[in-house]
Parts: sequence; C-alpha cells; structure tokens
Amino acid sequence: MTQSVNKISDNRMHERKYIFVWVLLLFAFIPLIKVLHWEKSAIALSALLMAPLLFKIKADKRISIGLVIIFVFFLLLSFFMQNAALLSGETFIGVFAILLMLKCLECQQVKELYLVMYGGLLLMVISSRYLLGLSAVSYLLGGVFLFVLTLNNLESGKPISLKSVMFVVKLFVVSIPISVVLFVTFPRIQGPLWDLGIVFGLPISLAINQDEQGKGIKGTLKAGQVSQLKKNNSPVLVAEFKHAAPSKSRLYWRGPVFDHYDGLAWQLDDDWDNRNRLLKNAFKGNDRVEKVLTTKSELVSYAVRITPNNSRYLYALDMSVGQSVESFISEDFQLLGIRAITSEFNYEQKAWLEYSGGRKLSLEKREKYLQLPSASNARLIQWGRKLFSDYSVDEDRIHALSVHFAQGRYILTDKPTIGLSKNNLDEFFFDEKEGGIDHLASTTALILRAANIPTRLVSGYRGGSVIALTNFIVVRQANAHVWVEVWNDIKGWSRLETKDFVTLKNVDKEVLKPSKIISKVTSDNSESSAIVKSKAESRAVKADTNTDKKERTSNERNIDWLDELGADVETWIFNYNSDRQIELMKKTGLDNGSWLNLLALAVLALFVVFVIYGFIVSFNRKINDPISRLFELLNFSLSKQGLECGAHECPTSWLARLEVEAPELYPALEIIILQYIDIRYRATSTNALEIKELNRDVKRLLAML
Repeated sequence: MTQSVNKISDNRMHERKYIFVWVLLLFAFIPLIKVLHWEKSAIALSALLMAPLLFKIKADKRISIGLVIIFVFFLLLSFFMQNAALLSGETFIGVFAILLMLKCLECQQVKELYLVMYGGLLLMVISSRYLLGLSAVSYLLGGVFLFVLTLNNLESGKPISLKSVMFVVKLFVVSIPISVVLFVTFPRIQGPLWDLGIVFGLPISLAINQDEQGKGIKGTLKAGQVSQLKKNNSPVLVAEFKHAAPSKSRLYWRGPVFDHYDGLAWQLDDDWDNRNRLLKNAFKGNDRVEKVLTTKSELVSYAVRITPNNSRYLYALDMSVGQSVESFISEDFQLLGIRAITSEFNYEQKAWLEYSGGRKLSLEKREKYLQLPSASNARLIQWGRKLFSDYSVDEDRIHALSVHFAQGRYILTDKPTIGLSKNNLDEFFFDEKEGGIDHLASTTALILRAANIPTRLVSGYRGGSVIALTNFIVVRQANAHVWVEVWNDIKGWSRLETKDFVTLKNVDKEVLKPSKIISKVTSDNSESSAIVKSKAESRAVKADTNTDKKERTSNERNIDWLDELGADVETWIFNYNSDRQIELMKKTGLDNGSWLNLLALAVLALFVVFVIYGFIVSFNRKINDPISRLFELLNFSLSKQGLECGAHECPTSWLARLEVEAPELYPALEIIILQYIDIRYRATSTNALEIKELNRDVKRLLAML
C-alpha cells in the first residue's frame, strides 16, 4: 500500500516537473510563430501541444516514436512546399525548434527534461532577437525568471509552492544589482582578437598587393566610388594611441579635399600634386595650424604605420597639429608626405578631434568654394537658392537642411542603385531618397553652395577596428568616408557630418527617430538661438504647432513616450558596445577608459555592492533575532552605570562580576542572564513563550533602573 502511494506521489511530481518544462518551451517559441513559415510553426506547435496530453495518458514508447516519425515526415514535406533554401538561418531556427518539441514529445524521464530545458533557454535567446526595445527586455527577464523557477523545480524534490516562487524572486532581487554593475563596467572587448599579432610586434606585414596600392580616392571622386571601396577590406593604416583609443565615430582620417564639381565628379586641380606649390602654401615655422584655429578640444597623441598608397596622403586625424618626420600640413589641413608613399611608413602625430578655423578666404577662394556646375542638378540648386531666400543666417540654413534630411525619410546604403548621370544628385534628393554617403555629402555641399555658404568635400576614412584589449586601431578601405566642411567668416572651417541626420539601411536593431535627430541638430547649432523668419511665417508656424498639439491625443503621446523608451533601451542595452561604454565612463569622470581601468572599476563596484549586501544581511539578522536585541538593550542600560558586558566577556563571567559590583541588582540580573544563556546556547529550538517571558523580565528590570 505504501509503495503504491509513493508511486502515485512520484508520478504527480514527475507531471509537475514536465509541465514546467513544457511552459518554458512554449514561452520560448511564441515570438517565432510570426517569423517561421506557417508549416514549420504548425508542426512545432502541434508537437508541443500534444506533448502534455501524451504524457498524461501514460502512452508507451511506441506511440511517442510513431508521432515523432509522423512529424519528421511533415517537416521534410514543408521544405518542398515552401521551396526555401535548406541552409538559410530560418531553416536552422525552425529545425532546432521542432527538434526540441519532438524531444519534449517523447520525454519519459526527469533527466531528459534537463536537455529540453536548456534547449528552451537557447531558443528563448534566439526568439528575443526578433523583438525590439522594452518588449525584448521584458521577454528576456520573464524568460530567465521562468527558467530559474523551472530549474529549481527540477532540482527540488518538493512540489512548487509560494515559498519556492519567493525564493526565486529573492534570487532575482539579489542578482540584478550585480548584473547591472557587471553589464555597465566590465570591459567590452573591442574589435577582433586576430589582429593582436600587430600589437605584440610579430613580423606581420601590412603590405598589400601591387594591384591594391592604387585603390583609394585620389584626384577624382565619383558617385558610388566610396560604396565600391567599402567592399574592400585591405588595410590602410594601424594607429596606436598614447592613451585609450577615442570613440571610433570621432576619428576622421583626412585625405583629398575637393572644391570643384563638374556635375558628374569632384575634381582636384591639375597641379594639385605640385610639391613646390604645396610647400609654399603649407603651415610651417611660425605659421602654425594652432594660430588659425578658433576652437579646439580633445587633443590626442598617436603613432601610425601606413601602407603604401602611391600618393602623398598620410591620412592623419583631423585636425593635425605639430611637426612630423618627412611630412608637412597643407593649406587644406592634410598631413602630406614629402614624397609619394611607396613602402610602409611610420610617423607620430597629434590632433584636435574637435576644431574650427582656417586662414581667411580670399575673394578668389570664396568663389571657388561657391562654384556650381552648369546644366546639372537644376532642381537641387533651385532648392538651395530658396533656402538662401527663406533664411538670413547661415546656421539657420544648415539647421533647416538637417531637419529636412531627418524628416524626409532618407536612407543611407552601401549598395546605391542611382546611375552616374549629370542629374544623379537631383534623383537622390527628390526621387529615390536612398543612396551612398557620396550622394549625401555631394548633395549637402551643392545645396549649401547654392545657399551662398562656401563648402568643400573632404574624403578619407572614418573610424576603424579597435584591436581587442589595446589602444590600437586598424583602418581599412571598408572605412572609406566623405564629409562636408562649411565656412563661417567668424569661426572658419568646421565639419558637417550629414550621415548623422539620415537612417542607415540594414543597421541591426538601430532605432533612429526623427525627433531625436532634430534635437541633435538643434544642440549642434546651439549658437543659433532661433530661425530667423518673417513675422507672417512665425505666426503661421505657431498656429500650425498649436493645431498639431490640439490634435494629438493622450494615447498618441503615450505611444511616443514608449517609442522613446524603446529607443533608449535599444541604444543603452542591446547596442551597448565598447564605444558607448567609453562614452559613459567619460561622462562619469573616467577619462582613461582602458580595459584595465574598467576592470578595476568593475571590481570596485562589486566590492561596494557586496559591502552593502553585508550591511543589509547584518541589519536583517538583528531585526530577526529578538534574543540578541533584548541582550543589547539590557547591556546598553547597564552601561550607563558601568556594568555592561565586555566585548570578549562571556555571560557567565559577567554574571559573576555583577554579583560583586551590583549585589542589589544581582537577583534580578541572575534570572535574566541565566534565561538568556539557556535560550541562546540550548541545542533545541526556542519557543515563542520563552522569548515572551524574557522580554517581560527585561522590561521590568529596565523600569527598575
């Protein structure tokens, strides 16, 4: 009879464990229902929904195997029905999900459930990649909680209860601060590990094939040329920074500077490579770059090892300052070699990452930087002239153009489809609204020239790959980039990066809202307090704004708020990379965000967390220990008369001392201290009645004192 009852109890326990694993698997599969083709979703769900029913009726092994064979048959049939690629990512995910469901279908023992449970955890991680923002975080937190609860249920021989649920909740509460500290401070390894040989001085040559040396932007820049360069992964240079490498997005490696556009391509002057002319106009001696800079910030020092490129360009960081061996800084702020770079070349340099300035423009130079092509991109030039007539201040014209890009749903792609024609920029700006960085930068330059703002196009590279755990950065042809520089009569030349104002195509889970872009534009142009318009225009804008505010419902505002929160979650959780970690550390005052400093910060933060946990545990122990609390209360009262128990004095010795020092109190103290010794050091448990009596006696004695 007893064996029968135990068997029934074991069966019920097995059922509970099975149901928990089944729920975990169902939770992990839900986001994939819309991702997979309906055939795979139907097969997986059918197997999953049939699993608990099959387990409940205690079917034998033959029925389970038969069902597995049937589902495998339908799985193979689904591939022929949908005509999909056998090696696609969706196929692997679908097959993995179905295999887990089939394993759940034929599970007979508890130990088999562990395999399904850990497979469900992996499936949950895969599923979370198809969610965005706050929903992804909520899904992952709920899934991890369910996984820990399931694991606790499998490990425990007791049925699930509120107590076991609260135990898992406590684990979560304790682990979240530790997880947050490690997530924020633990060093994010930047870049690949396979470039470490360069750092350790291994004999690894950066030399490239002779055919590759001629590649890169030289005397001409055509639309689509940068996109072609991005397909090439050959190295350009390796830079070692004296301190922590700056954020990659702030690194602009300066190359050719273009001022003439003929409608099809940007061109350099015919004698642009004339050494005598370059040296005559270069910054040298007392005529240093620093003297013409109006603003500058964040000076960095670095050393470069550059590959041969058969040109003078050393591709130094903007804005180069100081002197370097066998090189000079041209009037266009480029670091150029005395001769063409035909073999690997090393140099050391300093640069201001943020800057503005330049020599005063002559009338001839100003006309050069305002040149517009004839019989080309007429609509674009007309749009720029209207911009000039609508706004009276250059900053406001730039701001208006940036807002137009932000709100116009323009898309930046590495695979532009716009052909090379004399009106290709018109086609990009008005029709396609999708193109390469060269389309975007060229369009910006021409519009601003039409708006009477001197402009030039700068080519080179942006960013690079950080070598893991080092201050080295490798710049490749794939980092090719172009940007715009605009002239201001007071500040001089300053960089304008229009890439920040458009949406990047196929960026993994990158949420970029127009409202955020516009706010960035506004902050970048903070010197312009308001857009100068006529009074009629101002009244019209104000009326339109008020109308829009009235039309917006509270529900729409809530949706906007959630969208903003989702964008922040994407930025600071799912896209929290090494650059954002360094940026965050600098905001908190840690200027040198090297991996060693970050590791030390992580250890320190964990130490602080554990110290806080220690205080909390100690405090809770005092609250939950009424015996110690009563003893401390009594000792504190007796300390006023010099009769307290010493730090290393046992209660028995203390009692013997009190008999001599306080004979009038000894009878009452003897009763209380003996009660305390009996309750505190007894092997058996203490009941509530004894504690209540001790509490009463202590309060009586305190009243006497």
